Amino acid sequence: MGNRGRAVTAALSSGMRVWLVLLWLVTAGPRVAAAEPFEPAAFRVEVSGTGRPIIFIPGVACPGSVWTDAVAHFTGYQAHVITLAGFAGVPRIEEPGISAATVRDLARYIRDRKLDHPIIIGHSHGGFIAYWLAAEEPSLVGPVISVDMSPALDGGLEEATTLRDRWYRASDKQAASLLSGKFYSMTGQRKRMAKTLEAIKKTDRRALGDATYEMVMTDLRPRLPAITAPVLSIVANGGGQHRIKKRTRGIPDHRFIVVPTSAHFVWWDAPKPFFKAVDAFLAEHADK
Repeated sequence: MGNRGRAVTAALSSGMRVWLVLLWLVTAGPRVAAAEPFEPAAFRVEVSGTGRPIIFIPGVACPGSVWTDAVAHFTGYQAHVITLAGFAGVPRIEEPGISAATVRDLARYIRDRKLDHPIIIGHSHGGFIAYWLAAEEPSLVGPVISVDMSPALDGGLEEATTLRDRWYRASDKQAASLLSGKFYSMTGQRKRMAKTLEAIKKTDRRALGDATYEMVMTDLRPRLPAITAPVLSIVANGGGQHRIKKRTRGIPDHRFIVVPTSAHFVWWDAPKPFFKAVDAFLAEHADK
């Protein structure tokens, strides 16, 4: 081989070595770890089923298991059942505003899990959070269903402080008595409530006081016009229905339904009319 041939061979060999080094750096260099999925601090979540997502939000102090019948009813959907921090045995967080924290974490959870306009169903305190989320993130949610809840409660600073401090100061015996009396009055389904109370009584009393204070002090009515999702307020046949109807008037696309022969846990007391109304509402807004 002549000098020219040997030079060409050397050049090719050198180029090959450079290429092999670059290949090694690409394949053996440090790898970027995949981002971990977002884990919310404000609530725990249990996911089941497949299909369009529904996020179920229980009321104050309640476990997500209050929605068991509803999850079973909505076949063909993916259920995301949450229990808020501080309630029903879930450790509380230091933030006193659990509603605001839940709205924040729900928005991030929906984006992180890539949930496409999930249906939001909230009861009582959960209904309050549903209104808030829909107003805060109007493009993020699908149809919203609030069960027996107003976007504003009566009272001011003095009442909110009194209610909060009552829970702060309550002994174990006092708290158990207060919770039993309060929740047994909310439904005619006493056996079901007795079982649910086992979880409710595990609620952190500071979290309960903080949540009560936040709801009394937060008036969502000025935010309601920002809601673009269709909203169903489905309420019990009681004295609160007129207040709820009046205070939800600012929602642009709103349906209001009263379920006869029902107490606060409407879907427990009157499941047939409750689910009939909800099914009709979701069928009407299946594309949203």
